[in-house]
Formats: sequence, C-alpha cells, structure tokens
Amino acid sequence: MKRIEINRRQFLATLAAAGLSPLCIATPFGAGEKPSASATEMWVSAQGNSSDKYSLGWVDADARPKSTSGRILSGYRGHGLAYHPTKPNKVVMFSRRPGRVGMELDVLTGKIEHRFYSTEGRHQSGHGCFSSDGAVLFVCETLSSSGKGNISVLDAKTYQCLNQFDSYGIGPHEIKLMPDNRTLVIANGGLHQSPKSGQGILNLESMESNLSYVDSVSGELISKHRVTEPKASIRHLDVADDGTVALAMQVQRAAMSSNRVVPLGAVHKQGKPIELLAEPNMLIAQMHDYMGSVAINSTFRIAGFSSPRGNVTAFWHLDSHQLLGYHAFHDVCGLAVTQDQQRFVLSNSFGQLRQLNAHNLQEQVRQRLQFPDMQWDNHLSVIPTRKA
Repeated sequence: MKRIEINRRQFLATLAAAGLSPLCIATPFGAGEKPSASATEMWVSAQGNSSDKYSLGWVDADARPKSTSGRILSGYRGHGLAYHPTKPNKVVMFSRRPGRVGMELDVLTGKIEHRFYSTEGRHQSGHGCFSSDGAVLFVCETLSSSGKGNISVLDAKTYQCLNQFDSYGIGPHEIKLMPDNRTLVIANGGLHQSPKSGQGILNLESMESNLSYVDSVSGELISKHRVTEPKASIRHLDVADDGTVALAMQVQRAAMSSNRVVPLGAVHKQGKPIELLAEPNMLIAQMHDYMGSVAINSTFRIAGFSSPRGNVTAFWHLDSHQLLGYHAFHDVCGLAVTQDQQRFVLSNSFGQLRQLNAHNLQEQVRQRLQFPDMQWDNHLSVIPTRKA
C-alpha cells in the first residue's frame, strides 16, 4: 500500500493550520550551552548486528565525546533490559523472540553473573521487570505452540522459577510494575508468531491485542482493555509516577482492508478507556504503522515515542494529549529519560546518541555522541550506578 511521505515544510504548515507554533518543534540549541549530565548513571542497550557481535553495551553518561563505554558478548540477540532496584549496577538483558536465554550483568565490573533459560516449549518475549524489593524477576514469555502469554516469576538470586501465571493475552511483549508496587501492567500484542523465526504471524485474522493489569502476587486479572483498531498491536509501554500508562503500538497493515491512518500512541489511566493520540495525522502517517519505544518524563508529563521506520521521535503531553514536538533522527528506536528528568536520550543502530532538553525538547547538539563499534538495538535504558 502507498505510504504517505511528508517533509518538514509540509509538517510545519500542518501544525500552523492546527494552531500549533513551530517554536515547539525540536531544534538545536545555540552556542554556549553547558552539559548537565550526571556521572552516576549509564546508558545501556543490547547491541550488535550479527551473531558474533551480539552483546550488551553501555556508556558512562558524562556527555563528553570520550565517554567511557564498554560491552560484553552475550551469544544471543538481546532486546529489553531491567535493572535491580536495590543493586542498580545489576542489569538483566532478555532475549529477542524467539530466544530462551537471559543474562545478568554487572555493568561496573563487566562480568556476567548469571544466565537463565525459559522452560522447554516457552520463549522469552523480550522484556521483564523486577519486584520493588528486587526479590523476584517477572519475565514475559510465550508458549511456542499457541502464542499464549505466560509470566514466569524467578528468584532474583538463583533465577529458579518460583511461579507462573497467565498474561491474559496472546504474544505478551512488555511488562512494567505499577507505582503501587504490586500490580503488573502487560502489553499483550495479540500476535502468534512463528516459534522458529519469531517473524511470521500465524493469526493475522484473529489477532486480539490488549492491555492487562494483573496482581503480581496472586496472578489474578484486575482489568483488561483494548484499543478500537483490532489490528493495532500494543507492543511497548511506560508508566508515570502517578500510574498513567503510555502505549506504543504497531499496526498489522496486511490484515487491514483500508489505507486509513491508525493512531500508534495512546494513554491509559485505570478506570478509564484507553485514549488515543490521534493528531497530527500527517506525523502519524510518517511513522509507517510502527512505534518502537516509549518513555515517560513524569516531571514534565511528557510521553516520547520513537519510530525507526519514520526516522522520528515525537512527544505528546500525557494529560492534554497535545503534540509538543518532534526530533528527526535516522533509524531512531532507543529512548530513555535521565535520572534527573532533565533530558531525553535517543539512540540508533549507527551507534549514535542524542540528548533533548526536557524543558523545551531542543537538542543539545554539543552533547552528541557516536560509538562506531556499537550498533544500538531497539531499547535504551538509563541505569543509576554506584561507583566502585
């Protein structure tokens, strides 16, 4: 199907017609800007573009061109990350589907502490999260034969499985712990993908995506929510300090009979329907049915969404749902918020890192970083560290 392409001039004209000022669009800072990065965090991501280069890579976030970086070979392609809430230098990297292995790494020593494996007949879905006390790790998994979602509860010291419960959907992808420190929110993408390749979709006609809230202790379903477009797969999510959830979706266009633009971002508050971020239409069309990552800045109530297909990251206000700005960046997918909430950090597959001031969404051009030997994968995490 024909894809709609827009250029910067067309997009600015669209914003002007909608009453939005071009001044809110992300543009470079002028001369004289001072860096403000903290030396007590690292930016961490799966990386590598071939089996002999798959690894977990990290950058000491001092915002200087010679930032300290490192990586360690993993032996598998990683996807999402989770860091231990009481030992933040301990980072877990999950397999990209349909892998079965995960690993725990100490980013200060560069040592792999543990490897763990999904049980036979299950594969990891790329994401997981720790309990608030760090005692257990919740891992999103899929039953290979049916696509049914499973959450494995692992002892965070031994990585032995303590419990398993339903994700209440097909093809779960991302999982987060809510601010009450008990409820889990799960993005069930609705897709049963080939257990061999992880690519081919076996249930396009019957797919049914949902957002499920689940009790992490009992495994019981609290509530389940769907978006209006049945072919929109909820893939990624983030949670604000007040419990507002931002959703990033990917549309299965091959299963649709129309060429209409489908909103890809959404916001949800428990007890209310999912609210779509439906404007501006031309920017959403430019994302080509695909959002890759989502990150919330709770201080400024901003949700950022990346689209590697659209080469753009866009930002909406969590409450007003107004577009606040966008930043063009080739093959951008990784997206995170610094500990002090003052910046968004963006990464791409060319080893590049960019930083946007969260106050005005302007890029801090002098703080661009590039690591030619790194090929950042889909997701970027900000890890608070304790210097040895």
